[in-house]
Amino acid sequence: MKRKNLVSLVVAATMALALAGCGKTDSSSDAVETAEVQQETAVQEEQTTQIANPWRDSTEEEANQVVPALFKLPEGVTNAKWSLMEDTDPSSLPGELVQAVFNLDDLEYTARAQVTGDDNTDVSGLYYDWTVTDDITFSTWRDGLMTGTYSRFISDEYTIDLIRWFDVELGVSYSLSTEAKDLEGFDLQAIAEMMYDAAKYGSDIPDETAGAPEAAAEAEHVPMDITGCETFTQIVDKLQAGQGYANANINGEDVLLVTDYTFDNIDQIAAIDAEIYRYADGVPTYMGYVTAGGTAYPFAIADGKLYACGNHFAKKLTVLNGSLMLDQEAYVNYDTNGDATYFVISEIGNSPATADGQVEDDSYMSAIYDEYNNGEIIEFNAVQ
Repeated sequence: MKRKNLVSLVVAATMALALAGCGKTDSSSDAVETAEVQQETAVQEEQTTQIANPWRDSTEEEANQVVPALFKLPEGVTNAKWSLMEDTDPSSLPGELVQAVFNLDDLEYTARAQVTGDDNTDVSGLYYDWTVTDDITFSTWRDGLMTGTYSRFISDEYTIDLIRWFDVELGVSYSLSTEAKDLEGFDLQAIAEMMYDAAKYGSDIPDETAGAPEAAAEAEHVPMDITGCETFTQIVDKLQAGQGYANANINGEDVLLVTDYTFDNIDQIAAIDAEIYRYADGVPTYMGYVTAGGTAYPFAIADGKLYACGNHFAKKLTVLNGSLMLDQEAYVNYDTNGDATYFVISEIGNSPATADGQVEDDSYMSAIYDEYNNGEIIEFNAVQ
């Protein structure tokens, strides 16, 4: 529509000039000037529409909050820039798209990751008639169990290499790409192998909880120092810009949740990681650290339980005898063929499973998801 308007304006300006040649000096001059202004405005509007940018600048810390088991940047990179393509509906999948652009050894790389649930999605943004595509198996990702695809496009002007892979347990799609005049003999997979961060997978946690991706973060988390804090308010006073806090009641116990990162959840501020504190003997006491599986699953409270969920796990926590306890967690593990095995675990005996935690299907996980969806999202206060 704007292009048609632009043509009309040019025609109008031409007619005005023709009238000026017939002696219409004053009024036609004004018409020409008006037409030129309108034409310039139309061009500016069209240019503005063309350069609309869905990306926003981000940090590596924020990106790690958005995608579980996010890649790390290889040693020696330069000019690293992180960005996020925000989802208009953070409560649904896919989640926010994370991108890191960086330089290494004279090449520029683009790495992307996104929580896509059960869908192995091409998040690269590259759509070529690939010259060659091969299946690959990583030696680092998932201890050598991760597979992916390698593609190369060759033209007279340039060559593009792309690797895509998908973590079926976490529901995360990844891509890494680069472009150069000639990539003959170049091994893009070697760069992707360097980007695996074993610490984010928590390989040292027991097998029976390996399906819950937040377990690694809980095991490694070091809580803030609250020495000398006699009230929740004094803990809040120690927080830095970007952190957040919320008051909640879990099974009748008033608690304080402290997060390192908050995000806009449509019409409220929410979080997916939190240290939890209660009063014991009149002073704040640390109870534990809880994480959810991405911004599609902000913390919620339902019937006095705290819910933290992800694509392949759903759990609810309670407070008993002054301790934060796992009421019930249901999760799924996938083998290398993509076949699912379902588990339910509990710290208070609320598990219908056999001794190894295994159950027949996903009905228990679906039940916790339903409870979560009927709960109330915890609203956080962001520290400015």
